[in-house]
Amino acid sequence: MKAAVIGLGWWGKQIIKCLSESKKINITHAFDPQVSKDDPIFSEFSVDPNLDFDEIIDSPYVDAVILATPNQFHEEQLISAANKGKQVFCEKPVALKYESIKRMASACKKNGIILGVGHERRWEPAMVKLREMLDEGMLGEILHMETNFSHDIFMKLDRDNWRLNPKSAPAGGMTALGIHLSDFFVSFLGPAKTVYAKTGSIVLEHPKKDTLSVNIRFRNNVTASLAVMISTPFYGRFTVFGEKGWVEIREVSNVDFDDPAEFIYCDKHGKRVVEEYPVVNTVKLNFEEWADAVAGRSAYRINIDEVISNVQILESIINSADKNQIIKIIN
Repeated sequence: MKAAVIGLGWWGKQIIKCLSESKKINITHAFDPQVSKDDPIFSEFSVDPNLDFDEIIDSPYVDAVILATPNQFHEEQLISAANKGKQVFCEKPVALKYESIKRMASACKKNGIILGVGHERRWEPAMVKLREMLDEGMLGEILHMETNFSHDIFMKLDRDNWRLNPKSAPAGGMTALGIHLSDFFVSFLGPAKTVYAKTGSIVLEHPKKDTLSVNIRFRNNVTASLAVMISTPFYGRFTVFGEKGWVEIREVSNVDFDDPAEFIYCDKHGKRVVEEYPVVNTVKLNFEEWADAVAGRSAYRINIDEVISNVQILESIINSADKNQIIKIIN
């Protein structure tokens, strides 16, 4: 598959680097109106900088586009690319509103597009192990899930960066960090029923938000909670409580470092087993499974209904924090 990366901020460049040795996806083009054609990313990885977005989606030499652009551009770019017959991989969050993701899903369905999504954390070995345990019923009936994914990486950005702008990236760190957590919830529990969220401006000046806490009840009546802070050093934890035991996954560093994740399993007798799971190139694994799905070789583990449900949670979090009330998800 020949693909083009649209958007060359830190993460767009990371995608190119992570896929540089892929045998299934070849990044042939890239475009960002704010990045010079002399940027080393182009020469270092033999990427063509000479086509803009419209030229890329018109090119017969490009099979797919990878959107690593600010959130507010995703809908227009995804639909434009899909209508040109290009396969699309979109960074998270795919959309900020339910109505938006419905239009995007419709464009994908109409044009036979398999939508890839930047939820590479689903490929982390510790999370894959947890998925297997849940599928096998090792924890029994699930009672509750709770998680925290916090990092001060964005505090190094200029205060006018779009990632700190509440219009482009609302609800504090939700669109950058928390969206991964709600994706896990949806993949394990299905659609949500109610959401209650609170944000705060503690270090950052209002209206910018640096703290977020959320309580969710899912349609199966299981509850979950998540917290995200963008002004504290890295912290990562995901815990599942079941009637027959619990699992807690702890991380000591972000994806920038190769530190293993700690996996703690407590059975119904209170016996604890602690294991370590190594870091793998989850970005590459995600993209290559998507490429295999596009080629008809296998299924893609992130389905469009899950993406829609996650966007519903995101929009509800934004509305709940803004209105200070519980939001019921009707659709």
